[in-house]
Amino acid sequence: MRTLACIAALAAAAAPAAADPTPPAGDKVDAQSLVLSGVKLINAHDYLGALAVFKDAYARFPSAKILLNIGTAERLLGRNADAANAYQRYIDAPDADPTKAASARSALADLDKLVGHLDITVTPADAEVQVGDDEWLPAATWKQARVEPGPFTVRARKTGLQTAAKSASVEAGQHAAVALELVPVPQDGPIAAHVETRPLGVVTEPAPAPEPPPSRFAAFALAHLDFPHTGAAAFVGASVNATDLLAIQVAAIIGPTSGGFVGAKLAFLHGTLQPTVEGGFPVFVSDGLRFGLRGAAGLDIKLTRRLAIVVEVGVEHYLNTQMNIVSTLFIPAVGLSGRL
Repeated sequence: MRTLACIAALAAAAAPAAADPTPPAGDKVDAQSLVLSGVKLINAHDYLGALAVFKDAYARFPSAKILLNIGTAERLLGRNADAANAYQRYIDAPDADPTKAASARSALADLDKLVGHLDITVTPADAEVQVGDDEWLPAATWKQARVEPGPFTVRARKTGLQTAAKSASVEAGQHAAVALELVPVPQDGPIAAHVETRPLGVVTEPAPAPEPPPSRFAAFALAHLDFPHTGAAAFVGASVNATDLLAIQVAAIIGPTSGGFVGAKLAFLHGTLQPTVEGGFPVFVSDGLRFGLRGAAGLDIKLTRRLAIVVEVGVEHYLNTQMNIVSTLFIPAVGLSGRL
């Protein structure tokens, strides 16, 4: 909700700022006309068209005000890293309005939870830097850069020096330092780019091509343990992520009595250790259908980007148990989850 409020505030702040009642002639007038057209496209929910118009306006007249429009359009398109970079460039711009910079900082704080944050230093300081496939910009512009979680590459260049690059990987909300030093071009032999493909701070063999990010779909197998009654059942199923942290689960229950389970699981953090809560509806077949409720809290321990150990402590309550069968049970669970 806070992020959406920031987007609305920035969109409202940026649009009027571009409409100067006494505009000068030349490129600035063309840029203002383009910005007003872009704002109309935003209001019509054509965010991709608006972004193209705003970028054209900035190319004609690079005013910091237009960076707010660019950042807003990128955020509405779900391009979190590009939006964060536009807001950072606005905050760093000498012609930024301090009152609007506060809204940009608020939006940037929300986006920084979703993207990786790079602190880039380049020697010499007057080189140009490229982050990923973005445009080449002066190194001073790229001192702080945001990238989507996962693999990234940063390059630096300057005439007369060898191009340098570093590749690594970053998680959402994580900071990483990237230092690049350009060396003179050898006097003999062809000019070659110096590319360092290794995780930051670790000497390894050249990194392989980055694997694609995990999909929204996962499979899991858990053992649900009933210690007081020395019983157990296997939950084998699949899940699909509705959001980054919320998954819908469906499983088959295999045990002395069989059935099924439908529920949802919510994680609270990105990273290696993810605290979770879970709720759902188990159904057993035992002299008829037996309906229950399950609530659990646990921890997902990521072994790799795709494989995790799952540990849960849960309670199950059955609404129509058979005679002499306990209706409320303490059922912990342990198992594995693998993302496709």
